[in-house]
Amino acid sequence: MPKLGIEFDEEAQKQLEIPLGERELYPTVGKYVAEILREQGVTVAWGVPGGHIWHFVDAISRIGIKLVIFGHEQNAVYAAEGYTQVTQKPAVAFGTVGPGTGNAFSAMQQAFLSNSPIIFLGGGIEQEHDNLYNTIQESIMAEFFEHVTKWAQRCFYPWSVKQFLTRGFRIATTAPYGPVAFELGVDCLFMKDEARAHYWGAFFPQHADYLPDWRQEDTRKPIASGADPASIEKAAKAICEAKKPFMILGDYAAWDQAGPELEEFINLTQIPFNTRRIGRAAVSEKHELHHRGFPPFRNEFDLMLPIGLKVGFFDGYAGGWPESVQIAPSNDYVWTYINTKAELVGNTKVVMKQLNECIKKNGYDQIGPERTEWAERCKKSMSEAIESRKARAYKYGPDHPRYQSKDVLHFGYCSQIIREVNEELYGSAVRVSIDGYTMSDFVMPYLCFTRPGSCITANDQAGVGHGVGQAIGASIGDLENGSRIPFLSLMGDSGMCNAAMDIHVAVQYKLPIVYMISNNGGWMPGMKYPWYGPNWDILGDQDIVGGKWLDIDITGEERSLDTRYDKLADVFAGNGPILGQVCNREEKFREQLKEAYDHAEKHGPVLMNCLMDQHLVNKAVIGPVYSLMYVHLPWDELPLRGKHSRRSTMKGFLPALDNMPEMPVFDSWEPLTEEEFGYEPKLDYFK
Repeated sequence: MPKLGIEFDEEAQKQLEIPLGERELYPTVGKYVAEILREQGVTVAWGVPGGHIWHFVDAISRIGIKLVIFGHEQNAVYAAEGYTQVTQKPAVAFGTVGPGTGNAFSAMQQAFLSNSPIIFLGGGIEQEHDNLYNTIQESIMAEFFEHVTKWAQRCFYPWSVKQFLTRGFRIATTAPYGPVAFELGVDCLFMKDEARAHYWGAFFPQHADYLPDWRQEDTRKPIASGADPASIEKAAKAICEAKKPFMILGDYAAWDQAGPELEEFINLTQIPFNTRRIGRAAVSEKHELHHRGFPPFRNEFDLMLPIGLKVGFFDGYAGGWPESVQIAPSNDYVWTYINTKAELVGNTKVVMKQLNECIKKNGYDQIGPERTEWAERCKKSMSEAIESRKARAYKYGPDHPRYQSKDVLHFGYCSQIIREVNEELYGSAVRVSIDGYTMSDFVMPYLCFTRPGSCITANDQAGVGHGVGQAIGASIGDLENGSRIPFLSLMGDSGMCNAAMDIHVAVQYKLPIVYMISNNGGWMPGMKYPWYGPNWDILGDQDIVGGKWLDIDITGEERSLDTRYDKLADVFAGNGPILGQVCNREEKFREQLKEAYDHAEKHGPVLMNCLMDQHLVNKAVIGPVYSLMYVHLPWDELPLRGKHSRRSTMKGFLPALDNMPEMPVFDSWEPLTEEEFGYEPKLDYFK
């Protein structure tokens, strides 16, 4: 056990000749903060220190909690997010006033959208100078964080801190989970305890309204409750009567650690299931009833069971769903746009246990032939989908003429190889962060997971740059739990530009992380082919390929494919062992990935700079949403693929399109032909 600072060691204090508090501030708010974190079971805190917060940052270290220090607060919060999603424990992050808390905002917004229970501790200015904007690092964190947290509180008095923080942990881990933030300003940090004698008639004790271990042995556990018994009976009957039900496991299948109860339910009812985000592998995706995505006959579903699922944009707001039994962690997750037969609100683990007991009690586990036939049909569909995806990926493998002749990789082929290597080496137990927009579309159906909390994303934030920090937090969470299975962070090159410098933290702690960088030259350069032209031709002359600006040659809205992200290994080598690779030949990719995993597991991080085919896009780029985003571009200036997408998806919005011949949307997997360009790309690697 780490040696405690003397402020936490009452026995050691008895040996002092001069008591604490005579030559230093004692007791301190930092002491109170650290004691609550210890009481709540916190073992690590993520952040960037600064002058306004050394009081509590130092105390956190002196009580034995590990500080993991970053260069940017955004990455520290992303690390906290990755850690909490892997461990299902609340995480603590910190940043100083002004730039520190400002830097954390985007990541805190993501944590809010992903329902991640993060306790953010920030600095604050002296209240005396509020709104003058002439003190150092002026900001009022609690005011701007209130938009992206469940609770943001400005703390002025030392005797309130323990009660506030205890309440904060409860709020963060009450469904729907989410971050909370505390602004511990210098007024609070510098105040002596004797100030209580001059406050409210000295009525308040040292820690007003705070009770240590207030839930006794359960203080660190989230409060869990079950569903209404009558609703359980109603739901169980509906599930029994359904002939072709389907289930989706969402985030709270993982947050509530409901895997065993869900697996029992699936085995009892023989209901096929899909999984989403950190809910992936709440029940192993090797289960025979797991179906990645919906089967092609989804229109036959007669009952849907969303379990702990945020049903929103990426689910089409339940469009086309049949009637449903909603199983939700709180009323906030009961969606009013779903035709609902019954709703069960409560902790997922508790509710599924109730439901299983009801099913067995009433004999609803006696599965009829129609349900058995449905389950077998879904199993067959999944088996066929796996083989179909594999065949499609290998079509664009090393034997494809384009990838024989060009030093670039196809996203789909790489996705299949990732699946195969993860299974061969680790039984599909590799955790993955998705932080590359184009790769996310290709790889998601190929990934297979066996551990809850293995698919870590930006959730509805849909940003980039999170994968660097998430990988660090998740890896440390795994190491605390005794696992050194490598973590695969699927980075885009723009995410690397956003966050890469904090990879030094992964190197410093020799973390088993493979950063696989999909380097396609910028912010989705594949968009230029359907919407801008191969030379970004729709833009102004100052922004097109071959244009001049300030006597500089312009290459459109992208970077060179020659950007050597692998060379960052040389930059960070002073912090520890790190391997850099260039991956641009498909016939070598499998062995390079194996080499990367081996190095990560034995020594530390790897940077795989993977040069990807720029012709390929996330299929959403040529779908209805992006077609609407690009509806302002003149028809006559659109490239061929853009015209096809607009004609197919916008004919209800732009009536003249309906009078044109059919123009089917192109296949996002298929590289372009020179005939499609209409004119010659000005740079060879665009071809």
